[in-house]
Amino acid sequence: MPGMFIYGSCVSRDTKPYLGDDWTISDYVARQGMISAASPRAVLRGESALKSKFQNQCVRNDIRSTLFSAIEAATPKTDVFVLDLVDERLGVYDLGNGTYVTQTWELEESKLLQQQQAKPRLIPFASDEHYQLWTKAADVVLERMKATGRPLIVLSPEWSETADNGQEKLQYRGYFSSTWNKLYAPYFDHLRSRGCNVLSVGQDTVKAAAGHQWGLAPYHYVDAVYHRMRDAITAAIK
Repeated sequence: MPGMFIYGSCVSRDTKPYLGDDWTISDYVARQGMISAASPRAVLRGESALKSKFQNQCVRNDIRSTLFSAIEAATPKTDVFVLDLVDERLGVYDLGNGTYVTQTWELEESKLLQQQQAKPRLIPFASDEHYQLWTKAADVVLERMKATGRPLIVLSPEWSETADNGQEKLQYRGYFSSTWNKLYAPYFDHLRSRGCNVLSVGQDTVKAAAGHQWGLAPYHYVDAVYHRMRDAITAAIK
């Protein structure tokens, strides 16, 4: 049974059902951007307000920078590493001493930031500082994954500008999908420059699904997009 290690978001995770029952997930590391993953374990004191076990675990793992230990533990049952960059979208908080945590919806809802003596400094996604930190972190992450000898594929479907119900000019946090796609471009270009297999899916194929199980969002797609990603994943291990 082929095993896939998912490092990313629902974009990658939601592709799993399209691969069939003979595929397994060796591990799923979510809500942990590369800057956080490649930095030392951080400290955020306080009690989380989150009720979901999965969401709490994601926040804890991000604070603890668990990606590398997860890679080591899961490699024997992993046939391919599958990455996407959706969870990079909100940037990171600088906690000092070279430690960072990913800015996510889950972190916001946990109320942990409000319990610190001073709110940490946010480094916004696509800022010069974020990009410089991210490229260095990405190189470390790629090195760790490539050292396993397993193939690696990066899923890079554009954020959809339209939905299958006819809605147009989709937005996320006040920015149109077209803007997000431009902000992401240098990040994917960096991965390509490092020899990564990056699957690009353009606006001629991507479309947001109004009836998606997680709701309407520019990165919640219709079946055709998941079919493309499924085919790329299966091709990566051949």
